[in-house]
Amino acid sequence: MPRDGADTKAQIQTVAMRMFVERGYDKTSLREIAEEIGVTKAALYYHFRTKEDIVRAAMAQYSARITEALDWLESAAGEPDRHEQLVDRLLDIFTDDDGVALKFGQANPTAMANEDFGQLHMGQIMRLMGLLAGEHPGPEQTTRATLAFGALVIGTVQPMLPPEAPGPLAASLSAPMADRRAAARKIALELLAPLAPQQSTS
Repeated sequence: MPRDGADTKAQIQTVAMRMFVERGYDKTSLREIAEEIGVTKAALYYHFRTKEDIVRAAMAQYSARITEALDWLESAAGEPDRHEQLVDRLLDIFTDDDGVALKFGQANPTAMANEDFGQLHMGQIMRLMGLLAGEHPGPEQTTRATLAFGALVIGTVQPMLPPEAPGPLAASLSAPMADRRAAARKIALELLAPLAPQQSTS
């Protein structure tokens, strides 16, 4: 059964980003990506000419979803369950194929230095902090918002542990994704609970 062009492009992007995380960006070639997927190098070139093109497309897709979540959060001011909805939206992004963008940044800091993603992502984080902490936040509100976001990232991005990491700690940090996601959600919502929803002035 022939592959659909859009499906092939999405598969190339997903597999390549995972390989960049697992093997390293510099150590992964386009030929190896094509072999892993089972397509010719020419077929891969049809969709992506370079590794940079793959990373750029993945980062753009991730950033677009984060922006969509932030736009929703801004429009949901005053809704009592907006924190729960936001946390679930972010967890969905961080744990599906688009979330590999975060793992890529952790695993390939040198490659990230050559991309605009870091600056864009920081801008999105600052916007998120502002929306969560409120119009006139104090140190507590800002810290709670920052730690809540950090809990979601730490709970879903597989940590890169040194070989000498203690057994129980390594086992805990390498727990099944469902367990880590549930823990991250619980902690994030506990941190956000004192931050009352912004009341609409309309």
